[in-house]
Amino acid sequence: MGSATIEDGSRPMNVKEISDKAKQYDWNPRIGFKYWARAADTIHREGQIYLREGSIAQAYMFLLRYCTLVLDHMAKHPEAKYPENKAMMAQLNRRVNSVVEELEALKPQIEEAYAKWQQLTASVENSREKRWSASSQYARHAANDAALSWNHISQAKILDAGQNQELAVDLAREALLKRRRRRRQENADEDERIRRTSAGYREERDRRQQYPTPPPTNSRYSEDDELRLQMEATRRQLDRSGGYSASEIDTGVSDTDTYRSVNYHYPAIKPTSSYTYEYQKPTPRPESSSPQPPRPPKVEPFERPVPITRPPPPPPPRPRKESGSFGRDGRRNGMLPSQTIRLVKDEDDFDDRPARPPKVSEPPPEPEEKPKEASKVTFRPVAYLENGEPLRSVFLPSGLRRRFLELARENTIRELEMCGILCGTLINNALFINVLLIPEQECTSDTCETINEEAYVTYCIENDLLVLGWIHTHPTQTCFMSSRDLHTHAGYQTMMKESIAIVCAPRYDPSYGIFRLTDPPGLPHIINCNTPGVFHQHGIPSDDIYCSARHAPGHVFESSRVDFEVVDLRPEGSKVPAFRRY
Repeated sequence: MGSATIEDGSRPMNVKEISDKAKQYDWNPRIGFKYWARAADTIHREGQIYLREGSIAQAYMFLLRYCTLVLDHMAKHPEAKYPENKAMMAQLNRRVNSVVEELEALKPQIEEAYAKWQQLTASVENSREKRWSASSQYARHAANDAALSWNHISQAKILDAGQNQELAVDLAREALLKRRRRRRQENADEDERIRRTSAGYREERDRRQQYPTPPPTNSRYSEDDELRLQMEATRRQLDRSGGYSASEIDTGVSDTDTYRSVNYHYPAIKPTSSYTYEYQKPTPRPESSSPQPPRPPKVEPFERPVPITRPPPPPPPRPRKESGSFGRDGRRNGMLPSQTIRLVKDEDDFDDRPARPPKVSEPPPEPEEKPKEASKVTFRPVAYLENGEPLRSVFLPSGLRRRFLELARENTIRELEMCGILCGTLINNALFINVLLIPEQECTSDTCETINEEAYVTYCIENDLLVLGWIHTHPTQTCFMSSRDLHTHAGYQTMMKESIAIVCAPRYDPSYGIFRLTDPPGLPHIINCNTPGVFHQHGIPSDDIYCSARHAPGHVFESSRVDFEVVDLRPEGSKVPAFRRY
């Protein structure tokens, strides 16, 4: 590698600055434990992606945030001792040990980058940092954004996502193609490993059945005590690594008894659904014998349904075995036979085969310069929260909304709402929505509740997908965020600040909107709202609670070149065939 320069990237943050940044999140024990568990898993996966891309400072921040969230807060959550949550807590804590090892390996690299920057800037009179305008929003916040920290080992080109949308999509397509190939290879290797060791597993199973291990006495005390000792040992190890001081561990953590009688529920999620890390094969749902309600007269926008041709569904893709998944150790979780995956892609989708070069009658010209590797480009934020936190750019397929409305067509005719979950991945400090997931749900004229949450959460974990928001219809209402929608979206935005809510109102103008909660005052106000009733008024105006997320000035870009697929997890009886593009 050539000599290091300071052409791109802001002043690197030192370990203390990154550690302070990692602890800057709003902990609220009123939010259910399972939502925090999902948030912790999302944070860990984001850290692993940044680590693979060579964004050392950002990886360090996310991984340290995972440790502080699990050790300092979730262990003291009032619901942490519930039987259904103890397995989740144990799994999260087991992962901490490997995360601490990663932090210890990253710390010297961060310190070296900081020292190298100081050495280079000492001999440069007019460094880029000094030339930044104090009035620039980017300049005011760049120094506190770990994703933009300069690193002499893995120098990345800092680009504006809005001005380089085509490049961002090209790099994302290339990265996703590589990931798909890698996943296929990992699945093939795993199949071979299972084939070679299946005999050994059977022998071990027979031995255990013949000589069972007696159950331990006082097992509840033993499990709790072992978990407590593991967490204390991990915290001491993290303290020695310099991540944060012991005096800061309990700062800002409220006593759990204060919140013991307070339960926060998101209205759109059925409270009886319990979520565990242990994968369980669900019992097939019995078909309903009740007749369907009479179909009302068709409205004009849906008077002539588009002909549907149902091609044979392709086999479901094998999920990659994820070491950090919530499944049982050693078990390879797969998709259920009843969970049909229907791929829906645009006509110009790329495949794994290289493009055929055009025929020429003369010597071919010099090949075009290929885009730089994904790990060498970082897209800086184009928008910020009201508190100054950067919002990574989100690329939304422009055809996704139309496909969703086609899926929701029957519900819309019957004046029933329908929802979908927006899933995607992180590439070069930008988020790309590439999966529209239709969960099992119960729909009414003004609500839609997801049920069997474990199915879609398991699918996201096994396929390394981040939940980036949700989309739903207003078949009889205008395009706005109801009080129920606000409480639902608060859960999404707590897990990821870039999460968006898309509202589709096909009978009105505007027919759709892309929204997020303001922060502050919107998100904290909704989280702390205890007003009873599904629909209710809030103490501040709606315009102060949520705003548009579309660029500009928002962080969401719509692109026709972003590929996506539809994954329908509903039972067969309630599915509407996916429409292909004509």
